[in-house]
Amino acid sequence: MAESSPPRDAKKGKIIVLREEPRGEPDGQMSFSLRVLEEKLPKGYKPPAIGEYDDSKDPKDHLRKFQNAVLLHQYNDVIKCQVFLNTLSDSTQKWFDGLPNGPITWFHDFKTIFLCHFASNRKYQKTYHYLFALKQGLAGPLRSYIKHFNQMAQDVPSATFEMLMSAFSHGLVEGEFFRDIIRDPLKNFDEMLGKAPSYINVEEAQAARRKAGKAHTRTNKPEKRSPHPPAQPLP
Repeated sequence: MAESSPPRDAKKGKIIVLREEPRGEPDGQMSFSLRVLEEKLPKGYKPPAIGEYDDSKDPKDHLRKFQNAVLLHQYNDVIKCQVFLNTLSDSTQKWFDGLPNGPITWFHDFKTIFLCHFASNRKYQKTYHYLFALKQGLAGPLRSYIKHFNQMAQDVPSATFEMLMSAFSHGLVEGEFFRDIIRDPLKNFDEMLGKAPSYINVEEAQAARRKAGKAHTRTNKPEKRSPHPPAQPLP
């Protein structure tokens, strides 16, 4: 079979050399498999308003916010991969660009790689011993103590309601609120906190009354006068 002759320019009779176009990489992130790359985002898509993740935050917190945000949209597993990539900051996306080609096919793959790489940024979970070390103090207001206790309890996810109630009452000063919850034990921690506002109002009213009394005392206090020098005898 005769080989086909190369094409020629009909006007000048010159041979035309056909150059093969270089094959570039397909558009999109190569860290995703073709299954993820070929999926299209739904119409009217809006990125979740959870903020971007950088390497200064806890990756587990960011992942929890993301999963709560996409729960209402009922995205499939492939769409979650694309949406989660949009929640990463520029610096974090550089890490993603350096991943090997095509290891991410399911969102579980993306989640596992993400948590493993940024594991050093996870917050250290405190134990319930930190709750028992918290004290209200003799002069500490009840409102501030409850606020501080609730903030610390968020860092101790393993604490049960019984632990919270025991640690909370252990740190209270021996005031009216302490005597009331010991005299009439409550069933759960929420009931204990629900009973506190009435005691907070009394405590703050008493503090305001003492403050007003001190100001009134300073106002009515007689002014000190410098003593007169003794009279000089007449010559």
